[in-house]
Amino acid sequence: MSRNGWLIGGAVVAVVAIVVALIVVSISGGDSSSEPTASEIRGADAVVTLTKGVPQAGFAIGKAGAPVTVREFIDPQCPVCKSASEDIIPAVITGPVKDGTARLIIEPLTFLGPDSSTAAIAIAAAAKQDRGFAFTEILYANQGEENTGWVTEDLLTGIAGSTPGLDVAAWNAARSGDTSGDELFAVADRATANGVNATPTFIITGPGGKEVIAGAKDADEVLAAIEAAR
Repeated sequence: MSRNGWLIGGAVVAVVAIVVALIVVSISGGDSSSEPTASEIRGADAVVTLTKGVPQAGFAIGKAGAPVTVREFIDPQCPVCKSASEDIIPAVITGPVKDGTARLIIEPLTFLGPDSSTAAIAIAAAAKQDRGFAFTEILYANQGEENTGWVTEDLLTGIAGSTPGLDVAAWNAARSGDTSGDELFAVADRATANGVNATPTFIITGPGGKEVIAGAKDADEVLAAIEAAR
């Protein structure tokens, strides 16, 4: 089921601000000396195959001038988002993204708990090196149970090391800076402006119009909306 009940407006900004501050403190004093080896991180090979030959920029994957934009609002802990990454996103990438019809942009929200915020900061830091999408997909492949503390420093550092083209030292420095937190505030603002209250929510826009799909069930639904917006 999709996740509802996200705090919106000023409340979510306050919550994000507090959590981001705590995360920065944690990162600054963290010890990643025992991070998992590359062989312990799942999903990296699949991401290499999926993203091969496709431009990435920030949180986006696909040609910047594509006529259709697909924004996927996610929570890194959301199990339905993980299902979408397995059952919907590959078809979107191998189809309309690779043929230049659509550009997909990941929009990380943080409403399920502290693990969501820690993971979202890591995604935003990867986006500074144009690897937000790739990092997110590998994170989903290693997703744990909600709010169990599964988003550890060791796990995130292992994912960073397995993300193709990511400089781990620069990524780690970006996590403790202000700009990664600012990115999450901007995502929260866009979600509020679009009435997003469930994850995953796809907002598909193009010359043919706009469609919002909350809790997409299969790839055909999203692909049809992309074709209609084209």
